[in-house]
Amino acid sequence: MNATIAASKETAPPGDSSVLDIPLERIRESTTNPRRVFDETKLREFADNIRLHGVLQAILVRPVPDGEGSAYELVAGARRFRASKLAAKSTIPATVRDLSDSECREIQLIENLQREGIHELDEGLGLRFILHLDVV
Repeated sequence: MNATIAASKETAPPGDSSVLDIPLERIRESTTNPRRVFDETKLREFADNIRLHGVLQAILVRPVPDGEGSAYELVAGARRFRASKLAAKSTIPATVRDLSDSECREIQLIENLQREGIHELDEGLGLRFILHLDVV
């Protein structure tokens, strides 16, 4: 069941799979996502697919930790998020969860390690984040 959320923050428990349609302008990309390199050609191809079929898998977001009203931080799904913007979509299906900074970093690292094509430097950056080392 999809629902467009208004100003309230709704979150799902860790095992829950409820999906909400969230306006793209209310989502900001995470600065801790280990994936920094995105192939622009593949993103445009992905955007074309999203125009035809929509987003098939929800992204994962969390309420912005610094409490910026009804804004969300992207935890997993950066390619889907970027391609949706290129496809001129106004909303994206998302699961909202309350996550600590360390839970967020762990999920981001796991998500990216399970994907093919992550650059080795991005993988190393993710490992540094998860180990709580200073990142330049």
